[in-house]
Amino acid sequence: MNLQALYKLGYGMYVVCSKKGDKLNGQIANTVFQVCSEPPTIAVAINRQNLTHEYIMESKVFTVS
Repeated sequence: MNLQALYKLGYGMYVVCSKKGDKLNGQIANTVFQVCSEPPTIAVAINRQNLTHEYIMESKVFTVS
């Protein structure tokens, strides 16, 4: 994780993406925030009914832009 980016994380619109096998999925989210700096941790709010949630739960990976 780029710590400089973490420290500049602010309120806004984000694209949260994940993958499931060869399939990719993304969604718009407005709730992404820093939880703590050591270890670097963020929280992302994803609706459990969204396909992105299913992909994150299966692959255990996601990205935020």
